[in-house]
Amino acid sequence: MSDTALPAPATGKRAKIGRMLMLIAMFGAGIAAGGGGAVIALSQLGSLGGLIGGAPAKHEAEAPVPAAPAKVDYVELDNAFTSNLVDTGRYLQLRIALSTRGGPTVTAAIEQHKLAIISAVLAVLGEAGEPDVGDRAAKDRLRANIRTAINDVLRRKAGTAGVDEVYFTSLVVQ
Repeated sequence: MSDTALPAPATGKRAKIGRMLMLIAMFGAGIAAGGGGAVIALSQLGSLGGLIGGAPAKHEAEAPVPAAPAKVDYVELDNAFTSNLVDTGRYLQLRIALSTRGGPTVTAAIEQHKLAIISAVLAVLGEAGEPDVGDRAAKDRLRANIRTAINDVLRRKAGTAGVDEVYFTSLVVQ
């Protein structure tokens, strides 16, 4: 073993004050950490407001009930659309249906302005080429273009636009 001895613990007044200050500091740090943790936990649970004089915490039963989604109406256009594809000897024939959450106002506007809608759809189809019906993504773009054209007609003629989706109920390319 070595001849070096460990220093004797300090026993004087200064050592006692040091230990006392260390204990007070550790006690204070423990209280601060516990209080901070409690504040975080209570705020996460939503009950802190009622404990410190703020607004009482809201309970699950008081949460607002989400509104029911608007009823979807479908309108099938009874017209079969036929159009030559641009720069080919092929043609496109399709039938469409429309969906709206606009209620009776929009469905009545669709019925009233059906001739203008048919004309607008034919104009869109008259600009379509084979790439516009070649794959699913192209057909989705064509449906979006038709929807835009129909909503433009409804906006101009009825002051409302409410067609949400256009559906192909029949599609033939020959």
